[in-house]
Amino acid sequence: MFDTSPVSRRNGLTALAAIACAAAIVPSSASAAPSAVAQGKAPVSEEAMKAGRAAHGANATESQAIAAYWTPERMAAARPVEEAPFYQAAMAEGERQAKIERESKSKRPDQDGAPFEMPGTEGTAALEAAYNPNLTYSHPTARTMGKVFFTKNGGNYVCSGTVVNTEGADSVWTAGHCVHGGSGGTWHSNWSFAPAYDDDLVNKRPYGTWTANNLNAMTSWTGSSNYSSDMGVAIMNTLSGRHISTYLGGQGIRWNYGKSVYENAFGYPAESPFDGGNLWRCWGTSTTEYTGAETIKIPCNMTRGSSGGAWLHGYDGNWGYLNGVNSRIDRIVNPTIMLSPYFDNTARDLFTATRYK
Repeated sequence: MFDTSPVSRRNGLTALAAIACAAAIVPSSASAAPSAVAQGKAPVSEEAMKAGRAAHGANATESQAIAAYWTPERMAAARPVEEAPFYQAAMAEGERQAKIERESKSKRPDQDGAPFEMPGTEGTAALEAAYNPNLTYSHPTARTMGKVFFTKNGGNYVCSGTVVNTEGADSVWTAGHCVHGGSGGTWHSNWSFAPAYDDDLVNKRPYGTWTANNLNAMTSWTGSSNYSSDMGVAIMNTLSGRHISTYLGGQGIRWNYGKSVYENAFGYPAESPFDGGNLWRCWGTSTTEYTGAETIKIPCNMTRGSSGGAWLHGYDGNWGYLNGVNSRIDRIVNPTIMLSPYFDNTARDLFTATRYK
């Protein structure tokens, strides 16, 4: 099992090239076959291709088409993914499965692999009410997080996402439902990511619009809408010849750290009292959703739109380790809880399948 460290960018311009990885001895109980990962080409709609040809001529690339499609007006009008019918259907199927699991006597172990340990300290306070850290766009946390935009069934939707450090230097992690519709669904189209998105800036996209060429999620999400596998990875195209984490830096990632750890959740909540224009943060010690669950929760009042945002463990105010993603809230109006899939060997397998892309 690997614990991948964050990679930073010197003076906001030059990437530190080294990737710090370390291996832990994994006991034989963790030697089960890897979970299946579904992978697909990121679709581009005909409407986006028309926008690309209008902006760049008849030979516009798919990447140019996606970037041209996402005008400031379309971005402002995009709705939280949680409002989409496909999301609601996926959550209904996920709840049906979760109910069966809760009633079942057979549970998976809390951990199916050995963690890689890093020394550090953690806080003890919890913050249910989301806090706006007012980070400058060049801050490491801000520039490695951003808003996700995509099209589904004719509608435009938003999520949140995070740049994660990999050898390929092109990975953005988010929720599974932010890349694929779940059971019976398909890959989302016109997938793009705007790092450090901030509607208080004259240029709301200070690092431009990055487009995806490949989308990835667990088959247990794409085939069954399983809550505990609601995680996804987009592989981004280069922009002006740059790889996204080489240019902006990337957060680390870790898994199998236990279900009661101190987490910092980030995202772009888009419903009252939030407006979707800024990055917000909650923090607290995670607990299981229910006894034996492979989903965890922290107190948080972020609303719809924050789906896919990072849960950072070992966060030092700049960098941390992805150890969860915003998946669900407990209720639509005045939510009090944010939930994430537990990052166990499922996260390991998704990382392994995408780390060199």
